[in-house]
Amino acid sequence: MARTRFSVATLNARNLVNPETNYYRKPDGSWNRYSRAAFARKVEWLAEQLVRLDADHVCLQEVFHAEALQAVAERHAALVAVRGLSQPPFASVLHFPNDKSRPDDPSPGLGYLGRTVPLAHRRLQDLSADPIELGRELGFSYRLTATSRPIAIVEIALADGVPALLFNTHLKSKRPLLPEGSPAADAANLLFLERASGEIASQVLRAGEALALRRELLRAMRDNSRPVFVVGDLNDETDAVTTQVVAGEAPWRNERDMAVKRAFWDVELYHAARVHLRRSEHGDMTTHIYNGAYGTLDHIFFSQEFYYRNRAALGDLDYVQVFNDHLVDSSAPGVRENRDASDHGQVVARFSLKEPAALTG
Repeated sequence: MARTRFSVATLNARNLVNPETNYYRKPDGSWNRYSRAAFARKVEWLAEQLVRLDADHVCLQEVFHAEALQAVAERHAALVAVRGLSQPPFASVLHFPNDKSRPDDPSPGLGYLGRTVPLAHRRLQDLSADPIELGRELGFSYRLTATSRPIAIVEIALADGVPALLFNTHLKSKRPLLPEGSPAADAANLLFLERASGEIASQVLRAGEALALRRELLRAMRDNSRPVFVVGDLNDETDAVTTQVVAGEAPWRNERDMAVKRAFWDVELYHAARVHLRRSEHGDMTTHIYNGAYGTLDHIFFSQEFYYRNRAALGDLDYVQVFNDHLVDSSAPGVRENRDASDHGQVVARFSLKEPAALTG
């Protein structure tokens, strides 16, 4: 019997906003805005990229409006139909709005495109009923009552009787977090200390968001064998503290108590690209280039249910692809980026479930 295969992708859409709608005020007081022609070009690029990704479950970031996401899904379906491709269109188009979004000043939310209809879905952003708090006993105080963008949790069915959870997330960027109207927002003012303080503020916010996500993951993962995937733009490298907070700790290698090790493994996540690299010679996993700095900000993590060293695994990671040919280093002389394209590479992880007989033993 052939294995059941499925794929999970992350796609930062780079400001997927309705046409003729203001977003992100510029330093001179004007607004960014897509003309209808520019919006059509953006939708076309995203739809073409979805054809290339050919993924069953796509988690998108920077989705401002549900209508814009629907336009992408419809254009993708049209491309698939006119080309006679075997890949099915998306049966599910979900938008997870940002609590901070206003009609006159929209904020980025999340999106999900799925070839099957989810079993359930929800979003988390308001933490006021259960805030992230720490540090009082260490001489400082930290309290987070809301994340900058929502966390989307989508329950999907990988096969009959095998539910799984997808966590789509977009953590705070490294861009300085400054008070509204701060002169430090204009780099030409040379307020270097203020901008450095803003970078620390961004890191502190991202750390709190990572901890809030980790708390939700622990609630979902502990003492069960339901697969979990964390997909999205974590805005930092694989080994960064905030990324590792999301992934969780590995047990100490010299730990002899297997019950302790199993407890750690139960809530640990594995980095798809890193697992792939251990088993292949593929080496380019760049997903973002900013001001000449190449990095990996977009990640897919998965739980032990698909880790190849777990004897009780439900399946395996088959392959990871990074679609980054559209990324250019615009800091190089004479190089121009395609403004219709995303400024992030896309990551697709392809998995397979074991045959039913293997799952039942």
